[in-house]
Amino acid sequence: MSSHPIQPSGIDSRTVSCTFCDRLLTEQLLALQCYPSEATSVPDGVPGHGGLTLCPDCASEVVALLTSWHPHGQPSIRTDSSIGDAYQTVASTCSFCTDRTPRGGLGIELYRRVGDELPAYATYTLCEHCQSVFGEFLQTLPNSSEP
Repeated sequence: MSSHPIQPSGIDSRTVSCTFCDRLLTEQLLALQCYPSEATSVPDGVPGHGGLTLCPDCASEVVALLTSWHPHGQPSIRTDSSIGDAYQTVASTCSFCTDRTPRGGLGIELYRRVGDELPAYATYTLCEHCQSVFGEFLQTLPNSSEP
């Protein structure tokens, strides 16, 4: 029997870097996962797999945006529908504009704390209009993080 502890696969098995500036992260300071409903897709500006990890420099603007959003309860995930569809059932309004029902919504899961401005875990849902605005916002980040 080996004296080395066995780690579950995927945990601490890869180096994480910032999605936008590619800086290696010693700790995931902010991570977002996006889940499109069946009626929509991941907006431009979000990687195809829907996941984002951000360094402190790139995270600062995202934190400022997310602190203005309205979180909602955690969706109930079922095997017979997409995770994105589950986000629509728990949200009665868009987390950003708050005046639209998030039909064709995009579920967003925030995890890992950056300072005390955001909770350690939160869920949001964006309507179709705000999804494209969020994607455009994310597309500005690489330019704003350059020296």
